[in-house]
Amino acid sequence: MEASQKKKCLGVFQLMMIAVVSVDSLRNLPIGAQYGLSLITLYAVAGLAFFLPLAWTTSQLAVRFPNVGGSYLWVEAAFGKSLGYLSIWLQWTYNIIWYPTIFAFISSTLLSLASIDVESNRWLILLICASLFWLITFVHSFGMRASSWISAVSAIVGTLVPMLLMIGLAAYWLLSGAPSATPLTWQGLKPDAATLNNLAYFSNILFSLLGLEVIAMHAGNVKDPARSYPKALMSSALIILTTLMLSSLALCIVIPPGKIMLISGIMDVFNLFFASYHFPIGTTLIGWCIIIGGLGIASSWMIGLARGLHVALASTNSPKILLKLNKNGVPLNVLYFQGIIYTLLLSAFLLLPNVNSSYWLLSALSAQFALLYYALLFAAAIKLFRSAPQKKLVAILGYVLPISAGVMSVIGISVGFIPPSNIQPADVLQYELFMILSLLFFCIIPFLVLRKKHGKKAMALAASH
Repeated sequence: MEASQKKKCLGVFQLMMIAVVSVDSLRNLPIGAQYGLSLITLYAVAGLAFFLPLAWTTSQLAVRFPNVGGSYLWVEAAFGKSLGYLSIWLQWTYNIIWYPTIFAFISSTLLSLASIDVESNRWLILLICASLFWLITFVHSFGMRASSWISAVSAIVGTLVPMLLMIGLAAYWLLSGAPSATPLTWQGLKPDAATLNNLAYFSNILFSLLGLEVIAMHAGNVKDPARSYPKALMSSALIILTTLMLSSLALCIVIPPGKIMLISGIMDVFNLFFASYHFPIGTTLIGWCIIIGGLGIASSWMIGLARGLHVALASTNSPKILLKLNKNGVPLNVLYFQGIIYTLLLSAFLLLPNVNSSYWLLSALSAQFALLYYALLFAAAIKLFRSAPQKKLVAILGYVLPISAGVMSVIGISVGFIPPSNIQPADVLQYELFMILSLLFFCIIPFLVLRKKHGKKAMALAASH
């Protein structure tokens, strides 16, 4: 009994901080800021039609399946092992592709603090990205309690503080009489539909709102899930949506959207602001806060995803070396496996023409895999809600909210195939082929693995007879 209580180390506050640090990333702000004032409209649409339905759906399913494994268990319960395995594979894939982008963001911030050019030092970026990833992997070997403290500190110091400071600085910028780089007019709230190319960024706005369900990966460690999950998820959802929207707006108030660099836009804003008010040390302080926040979001996903993948591998008779837990209950070998794949993917920063191109391409591909995963997740939610007796209001919401979020996921996938305006016309075919072939290749892999395992089982059974 005492060991069981010790295992349940996560309460409402810890869950909220894990959710905030898993979703509320400063890395996403330059992408949202590309839309100017209309980002408010786009975030409002994405929030009401996708993000809040995701929070509600996740809270309901996390209470119904209070075990370590999260969304893998939900999809498996709805559609069986094959699609359950596909769901965790898609979730793992979009994160393993995404890891280089968040660590590149952290590395670029470090280099900016040291006044080192990002584009001409990609080998240094590679070294920093690899070193930080393996350092966090080592920290996770100490167990869930250590991981939850990383999330709490990172969410407050590295995410909420810089975001609130950005919002405050932008407000002060306007009140002091400085001109806004983005026209603040009612007309500006309307998204610019003149060029479809800019719709490509919308899938990344949706991507910036993904990840709440990661806290369900730790259900076995949660105190009183029926109370903790709904309270933590809905509270954190409102915090995340508000801070992302206002922080992105703050960014394009100080710098014109067209001049905001995707990988270093945050530091550019703080550099400009603090230089204007002769307070250069402010840039250094906020830079370290941003680094802490970036490490926190990477840390949260690394351990959450490893635990979910471990549950899936355990149900498919995977090699025993991947199923082993250390004395702290951590799937350390799965973490090592993630690290090896991640290190290989960092080569993208050496193969593509520049770091910003690599950053965008990996972000776009991550968004496609993620939205495909969510389409599957919401389909599973609809089936699970329909198959269980519910109160009338819950039954209605169990249809309307997952359908709304599922439709938004499909729209995001569709516009994700439209290349952004910074892709040259001569490279459009190459871009489309890369996106389509990558999706097909990675989606086929889990079915091939399962077919091979089932084939071996059938041969063994036939031989025994």
